[in-house]
Amino acid sequence: MYSAANLPAWISWATEALVRWQIGNETFVGNATAVNDRETLEGEILPQVTRQFGSERLSRWFGSDIGCLALSGSPATASYYGQVEALFDHAAPHYDRTVQNDRLNLHLRVVSSEILRNLFPPGSRVLELGCGTGLETIPLAEAGAQIVAVDISAKMLAELDRKARAASVRDRVETRKGSIRELQRILSDFGPGAFDGAFSHFGALNCEPNLDGLPSTLHQLIKAKGKVSLGVLNRTSLVEMMLFTASLRPSRAFARLRSTLAVGRSQFGVQVFPYGPGAIRRLFRPFFAEEEAIGVSVLLPPSHLGGRLLPHPTLLALLESIDASVADRPLFRFLGDYFLMQMVRR
Repeated sequence: MYSAANLPAWISWATEALVRWQIGNETFVGNATAVNDRETLEGEILPQVTRQFGSERLSRWFGSDIGCLALSGSPATASYYGQVEALFDHAAPHYDRTVQNDRLNLHLRVVSSEILRNLFPPGSRVLELGCGTGLETIPLAEAGAQIVAVDISAKMLAELDRKARAASVRDRVETRKGSIRELQRILSDFGPGAFDGAFSHFGALNCEPNLDGLPSTLHQLIKAKGKVSLGVLNRTSLVEMMLFTASLRPSRAFARLRSTLAVGRSQFGVQVFPYGPGAIRRLFRPFFAEEEAIGVSVLLPPSHLGGRLLPHPTLLALLESIDASVADRPLFRFLGDYFLMQMVRR
């Protein structure tokens, strides 16, 4: 509920994108829509709330003109992969705008695109895992790469297809629906050694409960000396730890140290699985050799904690410059919100 006479700023984005609310001990993830039917609001909703809290308290909180959002979540019984798919299906229509309007989120993509252009020259055939709406796919295709883009969300893939047509690179982008655990289907369809390299950036790997089979399948799919780039939600985010500790929320500050990051403990609307660099090295070492690793948003806050910085572009530019200068330093590169690790096939 909210004051309709003094509309909060969050109403506009809460009704346009997938939202997550913590209400008591319950976590809601789903769509929020305004209740515009006055008969429903005044005849059904307000009487229930008034009985619970009292009219005096409601008036003090919201004034005389009260608005209401209805929260419509995904079924709690959905499988984990069903929840992930529903999350990104809901987010797809507004995903690009969410990223592009958030400089801290956009920073991740700028760093990513530069790495990918250097890693995969024109003519490379590249496999992308967790492509989303193609924020990395389209620039790479425009640079001359051929990409097979895989994602669990059909609506994300539809957005990518639309953007590829608009950018006149549809002939360089082939989409496939599926999760990373279903990568064997890509191997069956394309065969061993079909790709010059592969990448998965910013969260797709963290939406997989078990990555054990991924390195060996990628090893079969990629040619000898082929490159792989992995962008992984880190278990140790220095700035996140400091900000939550300063706000006296230690359980949130150190939440990533657990093997599973629950809903409500991260910016994601589903539980995710953070990985440290050691875990990724152990998984991939039999099949790939590490070449380089950098931290992303080491001194910058994660996007979900940086709202107060956004109105200060000069300060943000300074922090981005400093962040870039420490991204590959041994003491800093594995303390960022994410780390990007490049490997070569053995």
